[in-house]
Amino acid sequence: MSPESPEPTEPAPESSEPALEPGRPAGRTPPAQERPAGRARRRRSTALFAAALLVAVGGLIYELILGTAASYLIGDSVLSFSLATGITLFGMGVGSLLAGRLRGRPATVFAANEILLGLVGGNSVLILYAAFGLTRIHWWVFSAVSLLIGILIGLEIPLLIKTFAQFGRGSSVELLSRVLALDYFGALVASLIFPLVLLPQLGLLRGAYLVGALNVAVAMVVLRHVDAPRRLVAAGAAAVVVLMALFCGAGHLERGIDARTYGDPIIYYEQSQYQKIVLTQYGRDMRLYLNGQLQFSSLDEARYHETLAAAAMTSVDRPARILILGGGDGLLAREVLRYPDVEQVTVVDIDPAVTDLAATNPRLVELNGGSLNDPRVHVVNRDAFGFTAEGGRTYDVVLIDLVDPSNEKPAKLYSVEFYRRVEALLSEKGVMVTQATSSFFSPRAFSTVASTVAAGQPDSRVLPFAVNVPSFGEWGFVLSTRAPDLVLSHPLPGGLRYQTMEEMRFIVLDHPARTSPMEPSTLLHPTIVQVYNDDMAQWRYS
Repeated sequence: MSPESPEPTEPAPESSEPALEPGRPAGRTPPAQERPAGRARRRRSTALFAAALLVAVGGLIYELILGTAASYLIGDSVLSFSLATGITLFGMGVGSLLAGRLRGRPATVFAANEILLGLVGGNSVLILYAAFGLTRIHWWVFSAVSLLIGILIGLEIPLLIKTFAQFGRGSSVELLSRVLALDYFGALVASLIFPLVLLPQLGLLRGAYLVGALNVAVAMVVLRHVDAPRRLVAAGAAAVVVLMALFCGAGHLERGIDARTYGDPIIYYEQSQYQKIVLTQYGRDMRLYLNGQLQFSSLDEARYHETLAAAAMTSVDRPARILILGGGDGLLAREVLRYPDVEQVTVVDIDPAVTDLAATNPRLVELNGGSLNDPRVHVVNRDAFGFTAEGGRTYDVVLIDLVDPSNEKPAKLYSVEFYRRVEALLSEKGVMVTQATSSFFSPRAFSTVASTVAAGQPDSRVLPFAVNVPSFGEWGFVLSTRAPDLVLSHPLPGGLRYQTMEEMRFIVLDHPARTSPMEPSTLLHPTIVQVYNDDMAQWRYS
């Protein structure tokens, strides 16, 4: 066919559309009509994609909040995070299945879901704190809250896809891929924001309320693009006001619950990057709690700290260089500084909030004698495991005053590998003494520490012993030395409140604490955690 010959065309179908203006191409709407509609569609799409990203961030943060809150309250972070993740993911599956059964306009239902999620998720930490502090059904409450949050999170993506369809964008593999990609990207953002910003800067309670308010804000943005019921808009606005009010009053709420949990008036409260720090005071009894675990009572802490220091300091000639792993409250450093030959004390504690508190709080400074402000004391805010790996220096005495091995985080500090590293830091006739949990309440854990020290330091003599500390009961220690003839061979300094040389010889040499052979705890097989928790399970609610 020649170029000049026109191609045959079919008759154009009749159209109900108004006739176009002369000269306007067929099938095109006027720019004046096209542009506002196109901009509106783009705004709706942008809002929905932004909503997909924000709800993904919030969803993962809720999982992290639930696991962290439970680990703070019971100490077992492996169990806490496993249950939080497992139950929440199960709930998400249930929510995804329920999405198809919901009736109503998708955008409106999605907004209502976000408002409800914001209220439940925002108050989740408060609910868990109240349940763990005031009831014995806390695990049921934890499971119910995790499941409900999971269901509400599971509804989000299916409802978002339906909302895109409501706004004129058909469902497709490309759309689903983009929404899921935003969901996964949001998970990465959440995994960085939570430990680096949200937890250290706001704490769990305020962090939960902020994320809850974010969910409601997403709902309000979506409601702007639909003809939403006024009651739902009003409910969203009220939810934002409530959550922000609770955000501002979170400190008072948490202190109120903690006051009933701890029993004594709280004089200091801080959520640090690593733990919750609480000081209580009743009369002359000041107590320090880290993540709810008692660290000392001012009425009897001398029994513990004098014993731990004396066992080592009297078992080495002229102890000049001392390393304390843990002991950020400064009480053990106070005891070490009593010995006249001490030239340098290095205190390694991971949490600067604890060491700063011990160096500045008037009540703590009075109790620890200002030890952390002594020019001979050098504070290092590092993980003890990493510090011992550096080597380079040797010490006459290493004192280990760490939290009990109730979960996998401190478990590495009760391992064969850790005690091997400590031995490498000791001078030729240096001494190590570690706290070793209660010889009465956790006897198998006490024996495990002794067996682990023996496995990590096979050329040393290991001496387990215990002393009665009324706040804790019988408390165990393990001494390790390559010069057993020097054990308790030097006198005690003056000024001690409790310990005497006769008492030290009695508990260390004459009547040492009994232990049984146990499997040593290692990095790859941290048996100490299971043994400790099994020991403590029978006492937890007594």
